[in-house]
Amino acid sequence: MSDTAPLNESNEPSLVNLQFGQEIEMEESGFSFQPILGFELEIDGSVYMYSEGGNLEIFMVGGALDEDCSIAELNNQLAADFMENVGDYDLIEAGTDTLQGITGFLNQIHFNDGEEEGYGHALICSPYVNQYFFILMIANLGYWDNQGQSLFNAIKSHLRFQPQFKPEILEKGNGKHPDLTVETYDSIAPEDDFILTIEKGDVSLLLAARAVTGDQQISITEIVAPGEKQLYHFDPGSGAFSSTLCDQPLIGDHSEVCFLHPRGSHQSLMPGDYRFSFATSSGGPIDEIQIIIRSGRALGAQMFDLNLWFAMGSTFVLDGDTLDQYGAKIRSALEIRLAPFNFAPGKIECFHAAPDELESFSSINLDSDLADCSYMISEIVNNERALNIGLVDTIVKGSPPHLTDVEAFSSGSPGMILSPSSPHACILIRWPAYQEDILKLADAIIQQLIIFSGVDIKDAQQPDEASSLTINRELAWRLRRHPLFYDAS
Repeated sequence: MSDTAPLNESNEPSLVNLQFGQEIEMEESGFSFQPILGFELEIDGSVYMYSEGGNLEIFMVGGALDEDCSIAELNNQLAADFMENVGDYDLIEAGTDTLQGITGFLNQIHFNDGEEEGYGHALICSPYVNQYFFILMIANLGYWDNQGQSLFNAIKSHLRFQPQFKPEILEKGNGKHPDLTVETYDSIAPEDDFILTIEKGDVSLLLAARAVTGDQQISITEIVAPGEKQLYHFDPGSGAFSSTLCDQPLIGDHSEVCFLHPRGSHQSLMPGDYRFSFATSSGGPIDEIQIIIRSGRALGAQMFDLNLWFAMGSTFVLDGDTLDQYGAKIRSALEIRLAPFNFAPGKIECFHAAPDELESFSSINLDSDLADCSYMISEIVNNERALNIGLVDTIVKGSPPHLTDVEAFSSGSPGMILSPSSPHACILIRWPAYQEDILKLADAIIQQLIIFSGVDIKDAQQPDEASSLTINRELAWRLRRHPLFYDAS
């Protein structure tokens, strides 16, 4: 530690009186911080702050993270490098802690420099791919016991990260979608596990498992993460269910079940082997499993494409310039709603339902027509990496069909993209409910996009949003990793 004055009321930093100064950006290190006013400050590639009496020291550093480097081991190394001149010390693994919503590894530090006993924390995290941030804080024992933990939390709240060290993205996607890996596996026996290898730099996984015939129920029964960590278990026979991923079993009708990971801000896709097990209502095999893995960054401005399929029969006719103008109005409304979240609509394509399709699809029965409508739209569109939207005259239910008050509906949660064989590949909009209010239509599209994506919404809504699903910064953060989205740059 620095030269230490006797601990007293006059030289002990008080959390109540602490003030933070103007933000300083450590551009080459990928983070910014606010210094504590009245503390000594040294900046030389890293940040070193200490109180006047030397009762408290803070060290911060960030940098590029080698591909094969363990941040837990790096935490030990950086803490040891700082503590080597302090005296005798012990590093004690203390599990995990969060920093700006990012989970990292925590070490407790106990030391004795011959004159006094001290305590502290060392925390490391990886805010972005190929990037680390490390913070260490130590204090004499009296100060730490009094308010050290509170100050450590206060300092963490005054940090901000910037993506600085561009990773070497594995170009394992195809030329059309270089950030995606799309693979299909055929004929998985009921008793066989499906093993999927995730690599460093992969940020999201979208999986669809399909049974042989179209009238079966299919469920995911087991998901095990790298290191044999069980994330999910469901027994269709007994109904036994446990999960750290979702609050209900993953069961799909129309012979398809879909799964998105991660769904929440505190979940992440870990490198290594994930193991999946499935069950069908017939006990038969899985016909195919399709996976879409998104790799690279999902931190800057994000875009998503739209396919608009107009199946309005008697209500309104769009053709020629009118169709393009309506698409432009939808784009403008979405831009207004999404700009605060660094999202924007990308390519928008418009399609007419063929005359012989209008009779069947201008009115959609939620109980019987969803899968056929999804197939119809998926087969006609040119851009598969897009949100398919069917605009129809009426939405009904039941047999015989009766009108509902449903104005918009997602065919699946999560829904599947890049697959014409998926019954869960579109959202529906009852167009007469929105034709006079284009901003209301944009809100409906965004709401159904959130549902379609399959991200966790239960803990992301504010109290004033309880009556309707509204995008906010938390939901935007969860959405941006979904393979429907792509980097605007």
